Amino acid sequence: MRIKFCGTASPADMQCAVAAGCDAVGFIMGVTHPSADVVTPAEAAEMIRRLPPFIEPVAVTHLRDTDGLIRLVRESRCTTLQVQDIVEPAGLDAVRDALPYVRIVKAVHVMDRTAIATARRYEPYADALILDTRTDEKIGGTGIPHDWNISAEIVAGSAIPVILAGGLTPENVREAIQIVRPYGVDVHTGVRRDGARCPERTLAFAREARAALSG
Repeated sequence: MRIKFCGTASPADMQCAVAAGCDAVGFIMGVTHPSADVVTPAEAAEMIRRLPPFIEPVAVTHLRDTDGLIRLVRESRCTTLQVQDIVEPAGLDAVRDALPYVRIVKAVHVMDRTAIATARRYEPYADALILDTRTDEKIGGTGIPHDWNISAEIVAGSAIPVILAGGLTPENVREAIQIVRPYGVDVHTGVRRDGARCPERTLAFAREARAALSG
């Protein structure tokens, strides 16, 4: 089970994720909605210089304009782009043309069954989908789970990898994986304590996620 720890805001956050055996770390940049643990592209680039091999740096952003997305990736030196807000398929194609080495992950907010059609619409234009939760104010990092049965239906019908996010914690990630069967899981607020990534909760999340489908 692949694991991404999002909201990497400091070298200590990054080292915590690395020590837990993460597959990816997310850097939140270019926000237009309230979000915790935001960094600048320059700050992300400095941390990425110290990232060990075989761990993917992910630019997580609310930006919608193509030029802004391309500039963010170049300045941060990330190799995966996670698009949280609405960007039309043509915009994703433009990013891919400009940055052919970058993997594109498109967020789909699972608020009701309309998410199934949204996921199908973006499948041809993304390398993976991430199923997340939103509120009127936030488009990520809500700490709120969504209906995992809808997510399971999206996973079952998807031709590309699907990552599960939204309110995951060490306490619920095993059940979520067993229901949804995603390609990977993504956590932000669920492993934080007192405003920082908690080593104990980070390790517990990784342990529970990897044990979910064993046996």
